[in-house]
Amino acid sequence: MYHDHPLVAHSVMTKVIECVLGPSYFYHRRLIEASKGWSVKEIREYQETRFQRLIRRYGDEITQKDDYRRNLRRYTHWNVPPLAHTVRTGGTSGQPLTFQADTFARRQKERAYLFDIWSQIGYAPGDLRVCYRGEIHGGLVRFDRFENAWLVSPGATLEQELGRLRQWLRTVPPFFLHVHASSLFTFIDLVGESLFRSLPIRGVIAGSEAFPVAEQQRFEQEFGIRVAHWYGHSEYAALAYCCRECRGFHFYPTYGHVEFLPSETEDCLRVIASSFNRIGTQFVRYDTGDLAVAPAGSCTVNHFSRADAIVGRVGETFVDSSGRRRSLFGYIFGDEKSVLWDQIRDLQVVQEKAGRLRVRLVVNPGVDRDQIEQIFERRMPMVSLEFEYVPSIERSPSGKRRYFVDAMEEDTSGSYH
Repeated sequence: MYHDHPLVAHSVMTKVIECVLGPSYFYHRRLIEASKGWSVKEIREYQETRFQRLIRRYGDEITQKDDYRRNLRRYTHWNVPPLAHTVRTGGTSGQPLTFQADTFARRQKERAYLFDIWSQIGYAPGDLRVCYRGEIHGGLVRFDRFENAWLVSPGATLEQELGRLRQWLRTVPPFFLHVHASSLFTFIDLVGESLFRSLPIRGVIAGSEAFPVAEQQRFEQEFGIRVAHWYGHSEYAALAYCCRECRGFHFYPTYGHVEFLPSETEDCLRVIASSFNRIGTQFVRYDTGDLAVAPAGSCTVNHFSRADAIVGRVGETFVDSSGRRRSLFGYIFGDEKSVLWDQIRDLQVVQEKAGRLRVRLVVNPGVDRDQIEQIFERRMPMVSLEFEYVPSIERSPSGKRRYFVDAMEEDTSGSYH
């Protein structure tokens, strides 16, 4: 059923992977290392040169997602195939966005920064990963040779498949576990805590969602496994790693420009980001919709801009028909290339009873509703789905559209109804 495990010399694989990634990868890797030793003045000079170039071209107004929807051409530079191609955000705020991205350099740049973040827990390019995140096609488990990663499909982890999953995991050599923050605990629940503790997990790579510091530290202490965590978004305008010293977020100054502006939420600041990407859509003073908590103290690791925490992105979980809690994120937003996002303008998921989800959808005119429902039902066979088509989704008090509403009430016996 499964492929043989890859047996590739670590140093050789690292060199092969890095060579394939290309020149932009090496450029940004050197830039990252240099920036860690920069003074506050050197960081400011580097950023201001690039930030002011954007302001002169596009103006200094705060931009919102709708600005790019209405006039994408205005904010797109060098949109010439094959230099640029169309991508879309995962839509964690409920509203995916389509824009243009650099075809060649973007992937190389992203890998340079992600590998730097992952290296904090000992990861090197080419190290084996087991990924439990997103929508995976091809059965319960399949192997991606270029990534040197086993991909476990969340949608295929049904009760009748868990025995095979556990048996397979016992055969995997030392690996890094790559998950969404909230799906980490779903994974532990699925495989069983005893087996999880026995697995040769070298570290946990957890991005895409908030991972509360207390929860992260509790996991590391209880299981003895270090976690690499970061903040970023699909528009590629800002990226920050969670520092193991101060436990706050350090924003890479060479990735993009970040401002923290006042918000209507007490003790929180709006995260405003400007991208340094030269080809494709350039996000300028872009309101990410996320909120940050200003740092209370200092950190001696480097002089990067910092935030004590990023709020507004909360890992949400639902209860399936067998009573298990699962992360909603991967099932709904795991495949950003899906045709769903050409048909859906907004969505929200509501759970009022265990094993049942109500999917509220704002769709484009003339869409194939049967196709939309079939895609969701294929992704989530562990729950019953009810679909509700509505004209709009209301905003939460923080200004974001809540993509998940947990309307269940826990009774005195601790079970859900």
